[in-house]
Amino acid sequence: MKTSAAILATTAFAITALAIVEAGRLHPQAVADTASTGLGGFSVITSSVGQGPDESPYETVYVLDSRGEMLLVYGIDNVADRRLILRAGASLPALFRAARGG
Repeated sequence: MKTSAAILATTAFAITALAIVEAGRLHPQAVADTASTGLGGFSVITSSVGQGPDESPYETVYVLDSRGEMLLVYGIDNVADRRLILRAGASLPALFRAARGG
């Protein structure tokens, strides 16, 4: 039951982050930049991936779950389709172990 609740909460934060990103695109002079927010053990970070048109570059949403120690990465493959796709997910302790060479 805890796993499904964590997945639901993570997805809700990712959708919220996507809504924030899309709302920023309503202004023609808006510039994609890194933005972050956090609540209840989750942090959501958006960042440009360096692709797409200059006036509306593609972005990725990173979700950090500090309770479950997970990193989830979401993106949009086809802007016209407007579907949020889970690109990757990983355990933070495993990522840090790998970064340390262990």
